[in-house]
Amino acid sequence: MSTTTVCSQSTGVAAALEEWDSHPARRRRVLRVSATAFIAGLSALFLGDRANAADCQSSPCCSLAKCEECSYGESKDRYTCPSGYNRRTWSCVSGSNRYYCGECATGTDCWSGPFACSIWFGPSPA
Repeated sequence: MSTTTVCSQSTGVAAALEEWDSHPARRRRVLRVSATAFIAGLSALFLGDRANAADCQSSPCCSLAKCEECSYGESKDRYTCPSGYNRRTWSCVSGSNRYYCGECATGTDCWSGPFACSIWFGPSPA
């Protein structure tokens, strides 16, 4: 039996600032992710197509952890996780479309692994 966690991020400026001040670990993670994005941008400039290999499932905005796609039956939104892993699901917007992202992980939130597999599906109107 797996558990599903739906992760979301606040879009309000006040909530974001309050969250920034009250969670030093999250602040460090944001700074680390920002630095990583900056380095990835530089890589794209200098390495061209080779930088795209990091997004091995070609998701438009999910930033998935694994290249291995999660198993699913009827449709991707019903993906399954191996024993001991739980579903972690969130959404992102690229252009005017919303995409859904998912991973099987043992961590307590969408950003904590280890991860068994990843998946994305969509789009739907944003």
